[in-house]
Amino acid sequence: MLTTQLLVFAHILALAAFFGAQFAMLYMLLPAAERAADEAGRRAILIQGFRFYNPFTLAMLGVLVITGAMRLTDIKAAMAADYFARIGYLLAVKLGLVFGLVFIQTYVTFGLAFRIGRQEEVAAHGDGLPFTVEKVNSMLARIRAMAWVTIVLSAAIVWESLKLVHLIRC
Repeated sequence: MLTTQLLVFAHILALAAFFGAQFAMLYMLLPAAERAADEAGRRAILIQGFRFYNPFTLAMLGVLVITGAMRLTDIKAAMAADYFARIGYLLAVKLGLVFGLVFIQTYVTFGLAFRIGRQEEVAAHGDGLPFTVEKVNSMLARIRAMAWVTIVLSAAIVWESLKLVHLIRC
């Protein structure tokens, strides 16, 4: 029982950390970058913030997926033949939402946020030009929009999880 409780605790803690990182990026990192004195300062703030945000959010998603899969294995063993009949549909919905969340967060991390810092490094080595201000602004707008999508998806996943818990306990 203690192992199950620790697993659930780690799962909820990772969800809270992921959820909090989204709000921190939206309400701390991006506004701090907007208040920078110049464009170089803005990019430095963004790069420094994304150096933490990128691996942290992906690590939290990894913890969520692994702890969720471990807990689901225990539930499947306990339910035996009733597993798919009782929770199959809700589980499919939840896993679809999780797949979408992981896909979108990976796009934000590697497709957008990482590229801002990487292009600055490339430009610093003389192998190319830094992104234009317009390009960075466009990328930040997409990051902001996708962060809100991940927040909504996270809430939907929690909603489905609560419905699953109710079915499992009945």
